[in-house]
Amino acid sequence: MRILSILLAAALLTLAACGGSSTPTPAPTPTPTPAAAAPSAQEVIAATLDVVMHDIYFGDDNNNIANPPIWRVPAGAEVTINLDNQGGLDHNWAVIKKDVELPIPFMPDQNADLILWEGGVLAAGGKDTEVFTAPDAPGEYIVICTVAGHYPSMQGRLVVE
Repeated sequence: MRILSILLAAALLTLAACGGSSTPTPAPTPTPTPAAAAPSAQEVIAATLDVVMHDIYFGDDNNNIANPPIWRVPAGAEVTINLDNQGGLDHNWAVIKKDVELPIPFMPDQNADLILWEGGVLAAGGKDTEVFTAPDAPGEYIVICTVAGHYPSMQGRLVVE
């Protein structure tokens, strides 16, 4: 029995000597996870406008001179404009440069330099979708139909915010 006790003590001393260390084993360094994708430096701001054209006015009120329709868009936004010509005449939708005094009558050939942006002429009963970039400068811009004789009775306001 004494031999068994000696062997057991020797085995315990051997195990203690092999597994012991006063310096803790460092934990493995975690692998860094990839950072989330950063948002793009330039966000696209978008807006959609629905424009109904009648003879000879935009929107629901046939007195655009006293009560022009107002469309609002963020500055610099990509604007989708849905044009719906419910009238019997050709029409278009044109944004005039800021702070411009429009001549009456507006003659598209003679006054083209006053136009900031315009969609093409839309035939009676036609529908179209156009895209343009709103001005960067906030403010109010006059919108007209540039078909000869339609302005000033066919006008509205584009408010850039």
